[in-house]
Amino acid sequence: MATHISMATQCIYCGISEGRTRDHIPPKNLFPKPRPANLVTVPCCQTCRRGQSLDDEYFTRMVTMRRDVAEHPAAAQVLEAVHRSFTKPKKRRFIQALLQSVHDVEILSPAGLYLGSGPSYQVDLDRLCRVIKRTTLGLYFKEFGVRLPNSHGCQVYAMDGFSRSDPSLNANLTRIIEQAVRGKSRVFGEKVFTYWVQQVDDATVWLHLVYSRVAFLAFTLRSTDLAAGASR
Repeated sequence: MATHISMATQCIYCGISEGRTRDHIPPKNLFPKPRPANLVTVPCCQTCRRGQSLDDEYFTRMVTMRRDVAEHPAAAQVLEAVHRSFTKPKKRRFIQALLQSVHDVEILSPAGLYLGSGPSYQVDLDRLCRVIKRTTLGLYFKEFGVRLPNSHGCQVYAMDGFSRSDPSLNANLTRIIEQAVRGKSRVFGEKVFTYWVQQVDDATVWLHLVYSRVAFLAFTLRSTDLAAGASR
């Protein structure tokens, strides 16, 4: 059973078309069955919904195959379903591309100690961030009762995309994360998906955590501020 938000009939993503369908946020395929009762659905139009299921499927595959989420019980259950899906003929092209991207990488402990090497695979971080951006927009609607204004935009960053070797960057990220976690938090399932949100004037900062390991930072702020930040 999902929590339905009925404060708007327009699509919360484009704000133009009528939201004739419902979009699950966070993506429901991150959760093993039976799924939690507090999943949220938001109004969505058919145009904006196009391609969402493929993005959600890609997101779930890439995240559940990570080495650092292997001990999460929900991730392990979902990974079984992911492995079963690989036997379907229509997934053959995806499997071939995945195998071609496999390469060995150094494995480090959380403290930075070298533990050896192991296989890794390439991930389209932009595609993962696209799912988290949609999730952020949906959760914004859930939290504030309105869709994000047209004057504002949303920017998402995968924490895996940041260099761990830049002390000044790490310090800035730490401050942003500390600001986010001082805000409101909510957990879906057994820590399958957790988010924190903090409002600062007319902007918001979000920390999203998937399977207690995979982190994303998201911001909503005026589009002019987003453009100014991108040009620096």
